[in-house]
Amino acid sequence: MRTRQWRACLIAVPLLLGGCAGADAATQPAAAPDAVAASTPAADEPPSETAAMICGDDVRGDVARALSLPEPPATDSTWVDQLYTCTYQLPMGPMVLSVKESPTTAAAGEYFESRQPELGETAPAPGLGERAYATTTGTVVVIKDAMTLTVDATDLPAEFGDNGQRRSDFAYEIASVVLGCWTGHE
Repeated sequence: MRTRQWRACLIAVPLLLGGCAGADAATQPAAAPDAVAASTPAADEPPSETAAMICGDDVRGDVARALSLPEPPATDSTWVDQLYTCTYQLPMGPMVLSVKESPTTAAAGEYFESRQPELGETAPAPGLGERAYATTTGTVVVIKDAMTLTVDATDLPAEFGDNGQRRSDFAYEIASVVLGCWTGHE
């Protein structure tokens, strides 16, 4: 990522994270890995509150602010095989966020690693979650506890908006927003 874009991201992310509701992470005890694994829902239960945040009002509002939209975008969601998927209907095309809820952190690691070959060439995405990687085409995959977040902006134009936003940078920005909401929720 170019220096100018990193600087823009460093400025934009704190502003966007301000929109996420939740308790101050400093006042909340950190969840132990076993506690996170124990919270994974059964197949007949809805996704966790944390996973559902990808389609919630806070993230939708942050997406609208990032794109200077007059209102939060419409979304469609599904919950199949412990995978919660939220498709954002953006003016320039769809963007898909998903969270795979795994029964253990080890299982989450396996899922995270299994996604990498499917995506082709990837590079580490520093500063996101416990581990993260990204493609140059607009996909970011992040592991945090027993959850794997994927932000897929590949159906957006390579560059869009008045400032020439790159979809790969936008995917990173939205992954940062979601992780900020998750951290504030812990």
